Amino acid sequence: MKLSIKVLKSSLCVLALFVISSTSQATPGNRLGYNTSGLHHLASSNPFIDIFKISRGWITSCEFNWQANKPIDPGCEKKKSFNTKESEKVAVDRNGWPTRLPARGEAPIYTSINAIWDMPDNFPVGRHFVTYEGDADIKVHGDVEIIRQVPGRIDFNLRSAKRNLRLHITRINQRNYIRNIKVIPQKYAGIYTRQTFNPEYLKTSRNFNSIRFMPWQNTKLTKLAEWHQRATPQTAFYNHNAGMPVETMIDMANQSQADPWFSMPHLASNDFYRKFAQTVKTRLHGGRKVYVENSNEIWNSMYPATHDATRKALKLWPRGKLDIKNVGSRRLFLALNYNAKRSREMCRIFKQVLGNRAICVVSAYGSAPKMAEELMTCPLAGGNCFKDFDAYAVAPYFGDYIARIENRPLVKRWAASGNNGMNQLFREIMNGGLAKDAYQGGAIENAIQDRVVKNVAIAKKYGVKLLAYEGGQHLLRVDRPHVIRDPKIFSMFANANRNPQMGRAYSKYLNAWNRAGGGMLMHFNGIAAIDDRNYFPMLEKAGTRSPKLNAMTNYIRGR
Repeated sequence: MKLSIKVLKSSLCVLALFVISSTSQATPGNRLGYNTSGLHHLASSNPFIDIFKISRGWITSCEFNWQANKPIDPGCEKKKSFNTKESEKVAVDRNGWPTRLPARGEAPIYTSINAIWDMPDNFPVGRHFVTYEGDADIKVHGDVEIIRQVPGRIDFNLRSAKRNLRLHITRINQRNYIRNIKVIPQKYAGIYTRQTFNPEYLKTSRNFNSIRFMPWQNTKLTKLAEWHQRATPQTAFYNHNAGMPVETMIDMANQSQADPWFSMPHLASNDFYRKFAQTVKTRLHGGRKVYVENSNEIWNSMYPATHDATRKALKLWPRGKLDIKNVGSRRLFLALNYNAKRSREMCRIFKQVLGNRAICVVSAYGSAPKMAEELMTCPLAGGNCFKDFDAYAVAPYFGDYIARIENRPLVKRWAASGNNGMNQLFREIMNGGLAKDAYQGGAIENAIQDRVVKNVAIAKKYGVKLLAYEGGQHLLRVDRPHVIRDPKIFSMFANANRNPQMGRAYSKYLNAWNRAGGGMLMHFNGIAAIDDRNYFPMLEKAGTRSPKLNAMTNYIRGR
């Protein structure tokens, strides 16, 4: 009996060691996050219970007599009667709620306003209700059946997404104007007063270590500079230039148990940085890390931040980089130095407030290591900026060369060949040998050699971590001369993102990134409808599964 107990104890010790070993292998540093989808995809990602927050905002309308073919409101034109494009003239309070409508004959042409949703096929249909405060005339339009309407509440059944859902406001009492409008799916009637986020969205989000909020912040286009200009949780809707409230993003990180990654507005003042960091410190739970970067891709000429950085650099260093003869290259390297300067200033503020919880990130184009060297050394900005940085990030996408113009005849043949063509596409992704490419071994090997290996070396040289601010497949091309217009190619690439073979490709890709020395990879993007400018999402509808998502969650768990 004693021997049996001893053997049992020994067996339990071995089992405990095995469990500890297995647990550590289940989280072997395979940290993975995702970028939210953009504000224009809120209706398909559907992150909130209150879907009014994801409407397009106030659309101005005027009355036109279509039968008599003449305006009812002065100046109303038939073609512009639904949208007079006077949204900026709508009188609103500080939270964006409309306080009055113009009388017929006033200077603005519009006399009514609409909140409207562009609805994808997967938009939640069925029973909904509208609640609001104030005195106004409001109607629900679309493929709807009105069940009950009383002051302050409308119950309706949304039968389909065939016609855009629309709230039409035709009268507002200025002394008691309409406000706090909510549109709630009936299934959330019991929780909407205490729960902000769609439970199905949270279920997906909780799989990940981090969330990059760049798209929600509208970082690429925002003109946000000062703290008083920002959106707040009380703001009527979030689909506008200021983007999402920081409080809402922090709450999402808290409820997802994920580290937030913020991409700060390129025009932000130091005061904005400090108050943003203080809000994070106050609201973010526990000891969660906070990734922070200055804007997004301040090297990409598509974005205003790059041009703004160049202009400011020229004022600071008018004779800087004169040794670079190519004007475009000189302007780029000036922008990189200004980005390094501003990133250093931002980092110091965030670290003053958050200490070592703040992880300061800078990024550049992965295929151009000289950009990384310029950011790290920042010769015009005082030198050695890397000492204030914690991480360097790239976007190691795979597959973008496949749709290049020189490969277009091949891709057209694949698109016309059904399943065989799809198999050929994945053969190129996994192993290569079919399309013209600078690297042997296929799309994944291309990405690792061109965008990871070189940058791992740079990160080690300057003592920072290598991260991926974006990543995943990149079959889409919208850049000239490679832009895709053939609907059959669109269809093939869209279907490829739903294909089980994409899951196997993702497993190979993510493990190759890890083996090469990459750290956190932020997939681009999260939940969104696939269209001709977006093949990137890991899911097309919250609460579902996909080959991509399965591969990503397996990677996080070390499988």
